[in-house]
Amino acid sequence: MATTEENKNVVLAFFGGVGSDNDPSTLLADDLTYRIAGRPERFPLAGTHSKEGFGQVMSVIGANMPNGVKVKVNNVVAEGDQVVLETEVHGVSATGKVYDNRVVVVTTVRDGKLVSVHEYLDTIHANEVLAENVA
Repeated sequence: MATTEENKNVVLAFFGGVGSDNDPSTLLADDLTYRIAGRPERFPLAGTHSKEGFGQVMSVIGANMPNGVKVKVNNVVAEGDQVVLETEVHGVSATGKVYDNRVVVVTTVRDGKLVSVHEYLDTIHANEVLAENVA
């Protein structure tokens, strides 16, 4: 069984790799459940996603954010297999819109991989920038 510190490091490695040339998907369990807050009918990236579905979400974000996004971790709270992050996410869209959102992420780690991720964010702002070209 992994320690709290090991689980914290997995989560920090994943979110540190988002938007970089690293492949953070190697830290995702095959049975991942990745939930993004919001109503899918109003914010197409919202909902509960499998590992494959999360990859599709990241493809949409990548298409809209050609220079990626930067995740700054402001606070980490960890106990056992649960790790919670307070983050700031920044980037510029392909159309020049600035993305500047505060995101709280609640995660569960098992065997060195993320098995559950719940993102809480300003969905209106995310929809306007990250999903602006989603039909």
